[in-house]
Amino acid sequence: MDISDIKAQEIISKFNIPPKPEVLVALQQELDKSEPDPIDYADIISRDVALAAVVLKTINSPMFSLKREIADIRQAVMMLGTDKLEPLVNYFALRSSMKGKAVISLEKFWDNTMEVATMSKLVLSYLNDRCDVDDDQLYALGLFRDCGIPLMAMKFDNYRDVLFEANHSPHHSFTEIEEGHYQTNHAIVGYFVASSWHLPKSLCELILRHHDPHFLNDRRVSEQQKDLYGLIKIASMAATRYKYGKTDSEWPMTSELVLTHFKMSDLDYKEMLADLLDEYESQYGEF
Repeated sequence: MDISDIKAQEIISKFNIPPKPEVLVALQQELDKSEPDPIDYADIISRDVALAAVVLKTINSPMFSLKREIADIRQAVMMLGTDKLEPLVNYFALRSSMKGKAVISLEKFWDNTMEVATMSKLVLSYLNDRCDVDDDQLYALGLFRDCGIPLMAMKFDNYRDVLFEANHSPHHSFTEIEEGHYQTNHAIVGYFVASSWHLPKSLCELILRHHDPHFLNDRRVSEQQKDLYGLIKIASMAATRYKYGKTDSEWPMTSELVLTHFKMSDLDYKEMLADLLDEYESQYGEF
């Protein structure tokens, strides 16, 4: 998916992309040091009381399955490391930055992204011998892949109807439906959000193409990127089945390529899906 400079400026001018908060700028400056100090990193987070509180609440939830409760951000950094905390800090900072009148429930949207990210951890636990993926990268993809949707929902009055159409069109990709209405889509908008917040380039590229049904056939794409794409497709499918009892709208278009990529049969997939749903219910059903 190529984006010309002219089209980029058109998109940026149409959407109120939130600036990267100062707390994230300060955190990145700390990480860019030759010897980053984890205590200084934790103290920067702690300056934003609301951000620190929500990060701690999530870390102590069933999602992280910690054996004992973490009392403060310093302890969280020392126990989990910055690699695990960084996506979560970025996620909650972005979530709090996207506020305004929208035609969908933004709270429900962000909760759904967290659910898919959490499901992706379980998917990786089943397929870690078939791929070479860092779980922090996969978790970040789950959190940020649809970050353009809130801006679309705040921009277009009929976006709820378009979302419904996109979620019930198994022969068209999600972004194709959006393009038909707006000449742009949430993946492109999300790409510019992620880029302006200086998220990793590889993550930005996946945000841009996570609805591309031909992604796994692209020889220019690395195997790790393909692994991440396939894992998040399975996680999205499993989360949709768990929450709504139905098939994810894009799964029929991508399932054959995804299962082939991971060298899985239909039976392998069905057995894994059943196990994923059971495990998710047992670990996170009450969350």
